[in-house]
Amino acid sequence: MSQSNPPTIVFLGDSITEGVIGASFVDRVRRAMAGRAHIVNAGINGDTIMNMRWRVRRDVAVHNPDLVVVMSGLNDIGTVYALTPQRIYYRLVKGNLVDVTPRRFAAGYRALLSDIRKYTRAQIMLCTPTSLSEEPEASAQAVVDAYAIIVRSLATQQGLGFIDVRAAFAAAIAADPRPGVPYNLALALRDMLATRWGGTTYERLAQQRGYRLTCDGVHMAEAGADLVARVVMQALEQWDAQQYEKLLLS
Repeated sequence: MSQSNPPTIVFLGDSITEGVIGASFVDRVRRAMAGRAHIVNAGINGDTIMNMRWRVRRDVAVHNPDLVVVMSGLNDIGTVYALTPQRIYYRLVKGNLVDVTPRRFAAGYRALLSDIRKYTRAQIMLCTPTSLSEEPEASAQAVVDAYAIIVRSLATQQGLGFIDVRAAFAAAIAADPRPGVPYNLALALRDMLATRWGGTTYERLAQQRGYRLTCDGVHMAEAGADLVARVVMQALEQWDAQQYEKLLLS
């Protein structure tokens, strides 16, 4: 695209997108697209697909985006399968009064896509979720796969761009399994305190726990953010080339 009129790309997602807990893949994309696109990070920690829908006008439409990249699923899974304190968090803090089961996830995702189309003229790309463990045989992997299948199906049904982050993570985890302490909300809170006032970093925490892609089994370590950014950039490079070709033909 022309540097004088770069497109606006909004990344809509949860804490993996926000990148405040652990490393940020969006920051990496922003650096890679410098001068070619205006990147907006609309990720918010703890959001489900329902939360994202509630803020489309406030956090997406206001930027008049050319492209919206959506990543959701891990918190949706948490409303159903997480330990009780985390499920209470989703209800009391995030306002998800019912479990975001696979059926509700699919319905909420369709509603979100409808709202993005209603309030913007943006093209849309869907990202599959990453992982809830670095162990290939962990029970959570099958659940993440199920939600990823829903994302893939929606992209196919609606003719949307598709970025299979999940496949990249599954392959990386299979090649280098890393057992570790299962993620929970209390761990995330302790890590936030430790990184702010305890003189440590998320990368050090990842290394201490033996993780490679994540710092706590969920949120990105540097290698995980690199992996997400690499997969996303492959899709964005193709999209950018297509937009440039359209300009030449117009």
